[in-house]
Amino acid sequence: MTKAVVLAAGLGTRLGGDRPKPLTPVLGIPILHRSLTNLARAGVQEVVIVIGHRAAEVVASVGDRFSGMRISYVRSERYEQTNNAYSLWLARGHLNQDVFLVEGDVVYDEDILHLLAADRRPAVAAVAPWRRGMNGTAIEMTPNGRVTRMLLGGEQRTGTLHGTYKTINITVLRTRYLRETFVPTLNRLIANGGENAYYEAVLAANVADPVAGLAAVDCGAVRWYEIDDLSDLTAANFVFGTAEDQLALLDDLHGGFWRHDFADHCLLYNLYFPPAPMLEELVADFRDTLVHYPVGHGVLQQLLSPVVRQPADRLVVANGASELIKILGRVLGRVALAVPGFNEYEAVVDEAKLHRITLRAPDFVLDVDDFFGQVHGARVHAVVITSPNNPTARAVHRGDLLRLAGLLATIGVTLVVDESFIEFGDIDQSVEPDLDDHPNIVVVKSMSKVYGVGGLRLGYLAGADLDLVSRVRAQLPIWNVNGIAEAFLRILPRFRREFDASCARVRADRDSFAEALSRIPGLEVLPSNANFIMVRLPALWSGPEVVTHLFARHRILVKHCAGKSMVDGHRYLRLGCRRRDENDRLVDALAVLLDERTPRPEPVLSGADERAAS
Repeated sequence: MTKAVVLAAGLGTRLGGDRPKPLTPVLGIPILHRSLTNLARAGVQEVVIVIGHRAAEVVASVGDRFSGMRISYVRSERYEQTNNAYSLWLARGHLNQDVFLVEGDVVYDEDILHLLAADRRPAVAAVAPWRRGMNGTAIEMTPNGRVTRMLLGGEQRTGTLHGTYKTINITVLRTRYLRETFVPTLNRLIANGGENAYYEAVLAANVADPVAGLAAVDCGAVRWYEIDDLSDLTAANFVFGTAEDQLALLDDLHGGFWRHDFADHCLLYNLYFPPAPMLEELVADFRDTLVHYPVGHGVLQQLLSPVVRQPADRLVVANGASELIKILGRVLGRVALAVPGFNEYEAVVDEAKLHRITLRAPDFVLDVDDFFGQVHGARVHAVVITSPNNPTARAVHRGDLLRLAGLLATIGVTLVVDESFIEFGDIDQSVEPDLDDHPNIVVVKSMSKVYGVGGLRLGYLAGADLDLVSRVRAQLPIWNVNGIAEAFLRILPRFRREFDASCARVRADRDSFAEALSRIPGLEVLPSNANFIMVRLPALWSGPEVVTHLFARHRILVKHCAGKSMVDGHRYLRLGCRRRDENDRLVDALAVLLDERTPRPEPVLSGADERAAS
């Protein structure tokens, strides 16, 4: 294949800015430059580029030679009013030999070109298995790659694309097919007013032809991405990055991991809740909850009250526990914090007002008397304890927390207990039922984790100190919780049994996970009261190193503790519990990895063996 036509006339308005879309960089390389480099490596000698928007910048960037190839241009003066069928029609004089047809917004690896060139059929499109989030033309095809149906944009309906393939917008068109089928059909399309059509309509018009129909090659195993908007650009930077690039991007994203192809053992949530009937109810009311304003604080407190069995006036409902943590950082004053713990508390308290009390390795158990002794001398206004702790997964026994609360009350100190993972413990250790007897206790809870609704951003604070509760509530805007989260709270009490069952499943999976991890030589597994497990690595490994290896080799994401306030944090990993098959895959990958540096014992030789060896 010695010739290619690249369609690069579009506006690219969804990418923001005013740069020509084909010059948008992915990991520092413009889309068009990467494509041209691939074409040169595949043996192409001549490229025709159809240009339009900011055409002069494209010409200046590429020139008339690129990687040894001759470059020529066809200019579209009507690029704002037409679509890519018209752009291709303008270049019809160049469709006179076998050609790669490539759209200028596709980032791809060179292997796609070789796969297409190796297929000798008249017209061959690169495709990949359709997945949620893909836009554009989809196809159905036989096992040998004959396309039986093309689903253009107007023919697609939600739920009908599973099992289909998405076109990658890289196609091989051979000389006879161009002369006898494609170009005549393209001419008729434009003559009949099809200037706003896509050239896929030309392929679709002949798809049933047993001789000149369309074939497809599954290129799903090769990297590619079609870039239409900024979300696509972020995804493309992820797909084409190194493992280190990808990990850095994920660290900046903080979420949305489900959009990418890896197993997420980092973010922590209940995979068995909400149940399908609950989701169906939320979907049924989706339009109303989306377009109408939600209720204010008073009603939200009343909706939460039967769920947590607390009077409404003791509650503050928030946009996730993180919103409450930030407010507490402003209203609590000087704070003593048990570390290691959830980093967000350290982040929101001014360093001058923060006193860290270190939980001692290797068990990270909180000793009440020692802890209180350190608090007493620190002159703080509040103490924050996460139970179960994140990252250690250890819970503080309820009796110990109540005794500590009593001691703190004697010196006028508030005890904040973050119970975001409490339902995953084997025994109910929550101090929420004890607020009447201990008004200096404040409970903070992320509902996102235990209820599996991270996207809703729900959390709450509960306390019998109504003055503190009011001060926290006063920091919130009128509408801080969205309508879908409100709808979730309304129906949640009817699904208490399903919720309890889901937590039991998580606990069973976690116990099986811990047992399997404990069989890995050299790995220390800490007891867990949460839906994750903290492990200590053998001396020859560091957490950041293991995270990178697991991600690069196995597409498994876990979290290291190198950034935690703890001694030897780089030796620890936090492993989120998922379903058993996923947990087993992580265990197998971790076992193989750690075995690479496991010291082998010296063989014990018998006397005869020693004489033979000498």
